[in-house]
Amino acid sequence: MVSVEKRYVLEIKQRTPARWGQERRLEFIEFRLQWEGRVNRGDLVDFFGISIPQASVDFARYRELAPENATYDVLERAYIASKSFSPVLLKVSPDDYLTRLWAVSSGVEAENSSFLGWKPETGLVADQARPVDGEILRTILAATRDRKIVRIKYQSVSSSSISCRNISPHALGFNGSRWHARAFCHERNAFRDFVLGRVREALIQGTSPIDPASDSDWHNMIAAVIVPHPKLSDDQRQIIEADYCMTDGKLILQVQEAMLFYNLEHLGLLNDTQNLRKGLALANRSELKSFYRKHGLLD
Repeated sequence: MVSVEKRYVLEIKQRTPARWGQERRLEFIEFRLQWEGRVNRGDLVDFFGISIPQASVDFARYRELAPENATYDVLERAYIASKSFSPVLLKVSPDDYLTRLWAVSSGVEAENSSFLGWKPETGLVADQARPVDGEILRTILAATRDRKIVRIKYQSVSSSSISCRNISPHALGFNGSRWHARAFCHERNAFRDFVLGRVREALIQGTSPIDPASDSDWHNMIAAVIVPHPKLSDDQRQIIEADYCMTDGKLILQVQEAMLFYNLEHLGLLNDTQNLRKGLALANRSELKSFYRKHGLLD
């Protein structure tokens, strides 16, 4: 999904609704109308902790802003979205809604802090990523913000023992299932990715001499041309083109070179230029020879 999908990840499991201003309450009204088709004063009172008279004032104000968006149903005791409903305050796309649904359903966001009221039953792929220690994450974030060196204890896949590294983090990356710190490794004298869940300890040292701008792989944009698998029928090819919003039969992914590995891995195109199961093929592998050579992926 969204990828993350995932761009809505928040540490607010224990947060309770705040007494936000009227603008936020009007957005709440509009969100409920757009995605649930109805909203009433009780919804505002329960979510924001305001009085019923204040809720009435808010609904009156929303009707001034969008008089054609809703009508009051006496039997339902609720405002019902009209057929001509059109948002005027909050532009929530389908992807935005589904991301919010994912956040609540996965437990990333508490239900009482989300605009979602009614929601469908939801099934999710189990999150198998290694949990990230909060103190370690705060240390990495502080070092990234303040340009510091961090001394970490790190469990690498290539080594059975925990090693100590000095790193200078400057960014975070997400591969669709887990987060990593993009950092200069002072032992390897190169920029590398460090999975946050594998960091066992992190202590800030001195100021880092490393300029993040020198991470060419992070700043260099590279294009991967994705096309429907050549073995697909015309009808199947059209479905794939629609699924991936292709233009003229192709999708051009412009990504950071440091993130291309993960993008191709996610699409099943890392070790093979074709993935019949997903109906995709990589059209420009020959143009990506330097990338494949760097990662030891050339045949």
